[in-house]
Amino acid sequence: MAGSKYELKSFVRRTLAVRLLIGCAGIATVFGMATYLTRYDIIGQDAIFHAINGVERLRARVRVIGNEPDITLAGAIQRALDEEPDHRVVSRHGRFVFARFYTPDGAALAQRAEPNGLVPAQLDGFLSRSALHFPALDEPWKASTDIGGRPYIHVVLAIPNRAGTLAAYGEGLYALSDAAIAGARRAALKTAGYVVLIVLATSLLLYPVILTLTRRLANFSERLLTANLETVQVLGSAIAKRDSDTDAHNYRVTLYTSRLAEAAGLDTEAIRGLIKGAFLHDVGKIGIRDHILHKPGKLDADEFQIMKTHVDHGLEIVKRSGWLGDAADVVGSHHEKFDGSGYPQRLQGEGIPIGARIFAIADVFDALTSRRPYKEPFSFEETMQILEQGRGTHFDPTLLDLFASMARDLHASYGGREDERLREELNQYVQRYFTAGLDSLVY
Repeated sequence: MAGSKYELKSFVRRTLAVRLLIGCAGIATVFGMATYLTRYDIIGQDAIFHAINGVERLRARVRVIGNEPDITLAGAIQRALDEEPDHRVVSRHGRFVFARFYTPDGAALAQRAEPNGLVPAQLDGFLSRSALHFPALDEPWKASTDIGGRPYIHVVLAIPNRAGTLAAYGEGLYALSDAAIAGARRAALKTAGYVVLIVLATSLLLYPVILTLTRRLANFSERLLTANLETVQVLGSAIAKRDSDTDAHNYRVTLYTSRLAEAAGLDTEAIRGLIKGAFLHDVGKIGIRDHILHKPGKLDADEFQIMKTHVDHGLEIVKRSGWLGDAADVVGSHHEKFDGSGYPQRLQGEGIPIGARIFAIADVFDALTSRRPYKEPFSFEETMQILEQGRGTHFDPTLLDLFASMARDLHASYGGREDERLREELNQYVQRYFTAGLDSLVY
């Protein structure tokens, strides 16, 4: 998937800030909710403690009554349930709205539903979906449940007889009071709010640190990019000098190539690769022996075959670098011809990479309009006539027409120039495409 592109200032001041805010808000929400639920659960555990304690007291009361003579376990239980309210467990946390007892085999012993507790339909619904539980003597069973939109604590304890063995089970449904529910929510919200504030405060502290690191990264990337571009230019100039040419040819042909690429609608990434390829199109000539490269006369058939291998040498060089890999289209195909008579692969028509088709026009145009040791520059009109003769054979007709519409202005601006100002203009142009100062981040 292609990355999103942002200007650095926009990225740092807006995009980075927004994304950091969104990320921190997400983290704050997650931790705040987790804290809220945890805190709420702690309050719930407190209510569970009181619920269990209430059943424990009821169990203790059953044991006391059970010590009286001539009373059965069921009678003791029913009497404990029916005692006056002063003996029942009521606290600020809530109250029992239902209690029942049953034998180890599940047979009912006694039960009581508190007045002003659950309506019959709610109680029937609870009993129908609630299975009996049979916990061990020292391990009360408890769970939270929701009835009619309110929280309740469901508790079951084992009740021993005088001998300490299992006699029955006591079950209670404990309703949390409004005050307990409100207090739990307030405490949980307060704790969650503190967590959110801490996360946001940490984010505010981190923002200037991230901003500083991003700017340092931008500066480092700028220096690295500048070093890469300088290396490309130096290598291209070194090859030009070895080929008895001048730096200016590389500068001019790069400008011609880039301007034609813009007119042809190539995107920024493609033009970057084209610029690198224009600088390094003949880099493979470093592998050609001097007696062939510098031969004053025409090369014979064997020598020309050796000369053509500079394309393979060039591809081998640029493909070793990930950063130079997009220069391969020009380096490997700049000697191809539109009719398929070029080399090394005899590519034809649109089978030739468009960057190489663009470069071929710019390269020949500059070669014809420039002074060389063995020739004077052709006039603009003569040059365009020669290019026209290569229409459909050497050059792409569509690109040639496009170039013809802008060639006079290009020739007036750059033709034959070898001054230092030409290099400065090229550097400004190249920097615009390679974003000097790291004006953009792609991620």
